[in-house]
Amino acid sequence: METIKLNTEEAIKIAEQKAMTLANRSRIKVNSQPTLDQAKASLLEVKEIKKIIEEKKDSVIGPLNEALKNTRELFKPIEDKVEVIESYLKGEILKYNTKLLEEQRKREAEAEKKIKDGATFEEVTKSIGKVVEKLETIPTRKIKRLKIVDETLIPRKFLIPNEVAIKEALLAGEKVSGCELVEEEIIINR
Repeated sequence: METIKLNTEEAIKIAEQKAMTLANRSRIKVNSQPTLDQAKASLLEVKEIKKIIEEKKDSVIGPLNEALKNTRELFKPIEDKVEVIESYLKGEILKYNTKLLEEQRKREAEAEKKIKDGATFEEVTKSIGKVVEKLETIPTRKIKRLKIVDETLIPRKFLIPNEVAIKEALLAGEKVSGCELVEEEIIINR
């Protein structure tokens, strides 16, 4: 097939037409040398269609990916700086919040002691109220995060094997318990 520079829409139309023609001719049962030759010829056409599609898709996606990469690089330095500032400020606010919570617990303990000693509820809650007001101005929320305490105790169903690393190890001649290399025959399209 001749390599012709086509615009994307024309390339898609040509690929669709070839695919439809090929689909109609490819409904064959390979059971003899002539049908095998026909199937091989159809596979070559499939390869040509895939090449047209891939080239045109890459001609559209390539510039978009380049623009996306350039845009990310443009904003990355300022995003990194802002991230550092945000982390620092959140850390400082969290430290202050923790300090206020400790102060609140301390004052609550003192209040309980004063109540036992005969002080009125109103007298005792004044000092606690000021800390609570400060705490209410700090926006917080509790979230649940995973913390692995002992990875050896994690049940097997939560472990995902690294198939790439296992295959590389096996190809290098290492033994990996529970794994082996097997050969599988596939059809290639030359």
